[in-house]
Amino acid sequence: MRIKDVMLLQEFTHAKIIAGKDLLEKEVTGATIVDAPDGFAWIEQGNFILTTGFPFLKNESSLDETLKKLILTLSEKGVSGLGIKIGRHVPSISIDVQYFAERNGIVIVELDNQIAWADMIIPIVNHINNEQRLELEKVKNIYEEFQYFLLSKTDFQQLPLLIEKLTSRKTTIYLHSIDKLYSSFELTSVYEEITSEIIHIIKTKNLTKESFQELPIQVYVKPIYENRYLEGCIILWDCQDIHAPWEKVAISQATAILLTELQKIKSIISLSQQNRSGFLVDLLHGKFSSTEEIIRVSREVNWDLKDHPYQLLLIELKFPDYNKQDTLILTSNFIFLLEKYTLTKIGFDSNNYLVMLLDATAEIDVAFICEKIDYLLAKYNVNNAYFGGIGRLYDLQSIVKSYNEALVSLHFAQAKKNQLSKVVNFEQLNFERILFSSQPIKEASFLQQEYLMPLKEFDEKKTAELYNTLKVFLFNNADFNKTAEQLFVHKNTVRYRLSLIKEITKLNPEKLQDQILFYIGFLLEELQLPTYQ
Repeated sequence: MRIKDVMLLQEFTHAKIIAGKDLLEKEVTGATIVDAPDGFAWIEQGNFILTTGFPFLKNESSLDETLKKLILTLSEKGVSGLGIKIGRHVPSISIDVQYFAERNGIVIVELDNQIAWADMIIPIVNHINNEQRLELEKVKNIYEEFQYFLLSKTDFQQLPLLIEKLTSRKTTIYLHSIDKLYSSFELTSVYEEITSEIIHIIKTKNLTKESFQELPIQVYVKPIYENRYLEGCIILWDCQDIHAPWEKVAISQATAILLTELQKIKSIISLSQQNRSGFLVDLLHGKFSSTEEIIRVSREVNWDLKDHPYQLLLIELKFPDYNKQDTLILTSNFIFLLEKYTLTKIGFDSNNYLVMLLDATAEIDVAFICEKIDYLLAKYNVNNAYFGGIGRLYDLQSIVKSYNEALVSLHFAQAKKNQLSKVVNFEQLNFERILFSSQPIKEASFLQQEYLMPLKEFDEKKTAELYNTLKVFLFNNADFNKTAEQLFVHKNTVRYRLSLIKEITKLNPEKLQDQILFYIGFLLEELQLPTYQ
């Protein structure tokens, strides 16, 4: 019950508000008659006090000073208002006292002298009792509504409609961890903009009652937290706060349902991610005998891989300031949203690196993925650098090659830290391929096969002497004259052959870094080390 409701009762028809006209929304939880000097010691918060003013007449101070002391006492006790019968003991309430009461949040009502105390108290108590009975019925109805909602297994996406039905307010629910928005009505552009601003405020500020007061539409926002982690929020539109117990129960029940449903969703997502990671580990360890088998098993984990080239992107992602449980939650949510934004297949390898399968036919590139990673890290307020490596394109059966290249690139990115791009492409590397490989001899063997074998094959077909020309050129310290003299050809012939080598291998024999790669290949051959496939 509010003071404005008290003033609408028949027994208060002739009562007048003489202070606090802007405070009529104050809640009244009871009514007490005080007509004895010590009566004010027993009043409670929310009481509406009825008095003749007789207790103040024994005080040696002036009436105004006595009333001000009384108002301070009532304000400290949280009293809602003061009703005084003016005339018999208190001749009038001065303007100074009226202002003082308003400043201290106390409403003063001049009561009708002809109405008995019982006739005033009983209607207030009856009204409060009726309100409490109605509140209990509404709370009971709300519990029943939510029980029916659960027993009928209604889709939780219909929850905003139920909240609107129970509170008579348009409702929007935002679930941060799965980036979903549900509303009881169709959001126009204005509502969408305000919703975006609310979400931004929730993620970036310490929330207070004043956090949303500057928005163009009044809103009540209930953030949903679990284990200190923001899961989302419930938004009631055209409403700045909720007071009624049934409204609070409705929001509390809705919050409990949302948290339960989110746990189910997360469990499903986590299990799916584990299955996909298991498939990726098997794929990267070469456990499938054919491309057909890879495609078939990929469908079992709800991936539909195709028979065309892919490349692998590895990301080292850490949340150093979080405990193990929080890290698992964050990582799971992070992967879910990254998959959603990039439409990329994502899992973990045996090193706990994030593995992303990039389809050669898709339009998603590494720059776009990095942009989304940066966005999601900001979304979760994680200030942490990450590093990545990307391999080259291969068919599914040979995708392990792209994985090994991505590992080398990642190790290089980790070593260089912020000096280069956060994600390094294997194609950018030269002798770093060997330096940052976990098996340098094996990587050198791959390099030899990649760059020198094509020259031998070309020589066999064309009798071009490219392989031998390159070897003599390098072992003569890239001296054209000495190379031509040793091969008994003109130095322009040497230049022409080197240009063919550049065209075939995509490496420049006159460039120092590329010369190192060629030299390592020749050295490996001279040492007669084993060749790896």
